[in-house]
Amino acid sequence: MTSNGIKTQLTKFVKQTMGSENPRFSGWYSGITNNEKRRKAEHSYKKGLIDFWKCCEADNVASANEVEAYFHKKGTKNSPYGHGAIKTSVFVYIFKLPTKQPMGLGGPFTEENLLKQIFGD
Repeated sequence: MTSNGIKTQLTKFVKQTMGSENPRFSGWYSGITNNEKRRKAEHSYKKGLIDFWKCCEADNVASANEVEAYFHKKGTKNSPYGHGAIKTSVFVYIFKLPTKQPMGLGGPFTEENLLKQIFGD
């Protein structure tokens, strides 16, 4: 898919998810990878359960980098340039950052967090 097509698809996804024609991108993360399933699992481990995830395949790594930089300028959390991207890093993804602190293997496991998990905030 072309970079413009991916920008359109991912923007449409964010708008639908947020229920807004002018959503804020600051609560989102975007990136590129050569393996979508692995990368989603890595983010889930570090950031917590991901509810809203969308991924598109770019024509090449240059297009993928262009899309990632575009969303960075719109306010997503990410790097505006490829960190170790390789020529097969053609998958561009975006996801809503989880609002709760991850628990257990994905984050801090303290007595305080355990009590919050059981009894709520």
